[in-house]
Amino acid sequence: MLFNNPFKPERIDGLLDELWLTNSSKILDVGCGEGELILRLLQRFNCFAVGVDVDETAVKIAQQKVAKYAQKATFHTKSFAEVTFPNNHFDASFSLGATHAFGEVGEALDNALASLKVITKPSGLIIIGDGYWRKEPDPAYLQMTGIDKKELRAHHENIAAGEKIGLECIYAITASHEEWDHFEGAFWMAAERERLQQPEDPQIAEKVNRRRKWKNAYWQWGQNTMGFGLYVFLVAN
Repeated sequence: MLFNNPFKPERIDGLLDELWLTNSSKILDVGCGEGELILRLLQRFNCFAVGVDVDETAVKIAQQKVAKYAQKATFHTKSFAEVTFPNNHFDASFSLGATHAFGEVGEALDNALASLKVITKPSGLIIIGDGYWRKEPDPAYLQMTGIDKKELRAHHENIAAGEKIGLECIYAITASHEEWDHFEGAFWMAAERERLQQPEDPQIAEKVNRRRKWKNAYWQWGQNTMGFGLYVFLVAN
């Protein structure tokens, strides 16, 4: 998967095409993973980019991927809490599917919006990708998956979380069922492929068992219960 979220790459590109960044803009990506978003931003805008991720292997891949833009890209292999940025520093701050980097269940989205607001310039942008409940989750679904109901909110409540602290939501899209099916299915297939390649590895066998359990819960409940949204907030002057 190019991005750790269900959206097709062309839908991410469609958003990036609408942004008004320039070659002097400073952008931040929290939970940057292997750097695909940063690469696309650098290709479009030749801006200055900072990526943060705790996964050392992923960050090394990101550095290789953006090597052409090495002078304009910086990476931190740390948690967000371990990195300090100046107030009003970034023209755009991203976190697509990584709000867990900002706190515990029930507070991660609020913390993400508040933290990014502080370090994003007035008239700058905060772009958040996060899950939401399409409908009230069945208790059996929560029990089977181990998901805490407080982990997600309704789509409109995600928007309200930003507006509550003075951010203006100016763009919001949701992943389709087709995109969710592909996103989930890619993980199931990857696990099964690993098991075929290393049939004697007990850790891989356990991972396959977990993925199969999640798969069954997804087909029974999750497909119509959990959604994923992408939200763009404007920081007020």
